[in-house]
Amino acid sequence: MRIMTQIRCLLAPNPSAMTFRGTNTYIIGEGEVAVLDPGPDDPAHLAAILEATKGERITHILLSHDHKDHSMLVPGLKAATGAPLCGYDSPSSAIRPDIALQDGQILESTSWQLEAIHTPGHSDDHLCFAAGNICLTADHVMGWASTAIIPPRGRLRDYMESLAKLETRPWQRFLSGHGDPIEDPAKRLATLRAHRQAREASILRLLSQGPSTLDGIVNSLYARIAPGLRPAARHNVNAHVIALCETGQVQMQDDRLEMAQP
Repeated sequence: MRIMTQIRCLLAPNPSAMTFRGTNTYIIGEGEVAVLDPGPDDPAHLAAILEATKGERITHILLSHDHKDHSMLVPGLKAATGAPLCGYDSPSSAIRPDIALQDGQILESTSWQLEAIHTPGHSDDHLCFAAGNICLTADHVMGWASTAIIPPRGRLRDYMESLAKLETRPWQRFLSGHGDPIEDPAKRLATLRAHRQAREASILRLLSQGPSTLDGIVNSLYARIAPGLRPAARHNVNAHVIALCETGQVQMQDDRLEMAQP
């Protein structure tokens, strides 16, 4: 699917409770192109990428972060094209880039230019990519769901700071790693910030009524959640609890969580 003149999207065939309809792989530019987030290790998806770029040359493979639904096809695409992998080089990453990108670094070819924006939170190595006032946001901002924050590599405080980093710029459109384009970026960023603030308030309200455990909080806040989403919910609550402990509002003793004493 061609989203705009210089950006095409291929949907990987990996739908799930965590990936929605599947991972969006983006082809950027024409002639000499970049491929962002090759996706899962699926021969049919590799064939689709190569068919979509037939007559063109893939000069860069870009990776938003190393989670398997975005990165497992990287070795196959590198073998087929010889293109280098460009991404953020975190010591904890499962896959290391050939070209380590820094925050604010510009990548360009004959028909495209992208700015790498380091946006940790979902994962410590997460990058968004700006093409003018269009931002390819991967898993940092999605329209279909809030972002899973999975400690230890995912940190809530990092995520909120990364939201603030994007909020300073006048974006026209977000293209995320899963789901449809986001046509009102400022509204979506504000919604995600409010969601996290409301979740923090809910946790503090529960603990103000008495001590609890991580699973006890999950059971209270997500009583009707689908089983496939419960692990993500637990990770998100854990990320909030860690942040609240870091700021001194909550204290943990073994598995017991309670409001910090003044």
